[in-house]
Amino acid sequence: MKTARLNFNEVPNPLCLTKCNKEMRQKMTEDDLCINAYSVIDHLPVRCVGEWAVQKIFHLIQYFGIFSTGMKDKWDGRINYIEICSGTGRCINRTTGTEFNGTAICILEHESFKYLNHAIFIDYNKTVVNTLNNRIQDRNITKAKAILGNYNDPTEICKNILNETNGLGLNLVFIDPTDCSVPFALLKEIKDSLQHVDFIINIAIGTDVNRNIRNSILSPDSHKTVKEKYITFLGTDSYFNDPEAIDFARKGNHVELRRLFREEYTKNLRLIGYNHFDFKSIENYYDLIFASSHIKGIEFWQKANAIKIDGQRSLF
Repeated sequence: MKTARLNFNEVPNPLCLTKCNKEMRQKMTEDDLCINAYSVIDHLPVRCVGEWAVQKIFHLIQYFGIFSTGMKDKWDGRINYIEICSGTGRCINRTTGTEFNGTAICILEHESFKYLNHAIFIDYNKTVVNTLNNRIQDRNITKAKAILGNYNDPTEICKNILNETNGLGLNLVFIDPTDCSVPFALLKEIKDSLQHVDFIINIAIGTDVNRNIRNSILSPDSHKTVKEKYITFLGTDSYFNDPEAIDFARKGNHVELRRLFREEYTKNLRLIGYNHFDFKSIENYYDLIFASSHIKGIEFWQKANAIKIDGQRSLF
């Protein structure tokens, strides 16, 4: 199979202050959108991200190319891509000041995008949705749209998806939050509504979980809100009643706490019909968890991840 270059359309953005610390980023961003730097290409908002974001995008797009090409002659041409927490489509590396395409634009400009029936991008931020729709319209793409949606309202999210897809076909759903706040109930309702779904979920296991999980186990009263967030994310409270997790928390063993957290999540994915899993760590910050109900999905995922990101950024 021939390879095709993944073009991030990287350009220097002189408006980026670069190397902002956490306090400075809080002042210079709103919902991770930079209030100082706009895209030098289209003058629309950009999302402030870390250096590792390109790796996440690379692995997603690797899989998308293999998935869409492999499925293009099946499902009567009804293949859909759905992204939740989509972003504006352009990002800026806060360390280097380099601006580049985010996941949404990489999907839209991929050569296999032509095989999709619909591409649906969902975000809770109105500015994000309007910005991404402007970028979609600038490319004269009619089978993609960004939609306003709150992931804490799974019924409304699924209603919007069904309005576009009629519940037909095979769906690849990418969920890309910055923390562990997307409720497991959303995945269950998407699975129940669409039936034929593969998930890629970005889990902030090296940031959000690593910072907060130990205290939420050992001091649940003073960390009640965080604990409730994790219970909602995992789908059950079993993790917090696990003697092994409690023991690892007391010992300060974050490696094992993260492992058990991941295993609890995949255990609950099994309960809604998923038996094939794999994950890809992104620089110890995030885990991309892949879940499919069919063995072919995991074969595609493993094939995609056999190709490593390099200076050429080539992909199938």
